[in-house]
Amino acid sequence: MFQYLLKIRYLVLALVVIAVLHALAFMALGIKTSLHAYALILSGAKDVGAERPGLELLHSLDTLFISMVLIVLALGMAKLFLRNPEERDDAKLPVWLRIESITELKVLLWETILTTLLIVAMSDVSAALYEPTTWTILITPTAVLILALSLFFMKRR
Repeated sequence: MFQYLLKIRYLVLALVVIAVLHALAFMALGIKTSLHAYALILSGAKDVGAERPGLELLHSLDTLFISMVLIVLALGMAKLFLRNPEERDDAKLPVWLRIESITELKVLLWETILTTLLIVAMSDVSAALYEPTTWTILITPTAVLILALSLFFMKRR
């Protein structure tokens, strides 16, 4: 029975490959948005109308951070599920990837997602400076606050 459960590694391998492909796609989108923003800057576009290079750069940063979250997820799953358990040479790995459990991966992802949400909130608030706002602009910053507090209390115990 246990041998059948070990075949879950193949499912994890598929998840890792898909996460890496998604990360590459988000990275390409972020680079494309960055290049468009830099083209606007070099052409002398001002922050008026639909052409706002600063906001384009913030949106590209959002996309690149999502790519980073997916890369962290893929590497964490690969390290936990696909590495040979007898192989304990963690010295070659970066410090942030020296995880030993799902809980450590969860905290690492939590921190990465929290950083990404902070950048997204900053982008949304910056975009709101150019248009009328409603109370919904507070949803993402409130989510960041709740996630940060819950991470603080989880690490504290």
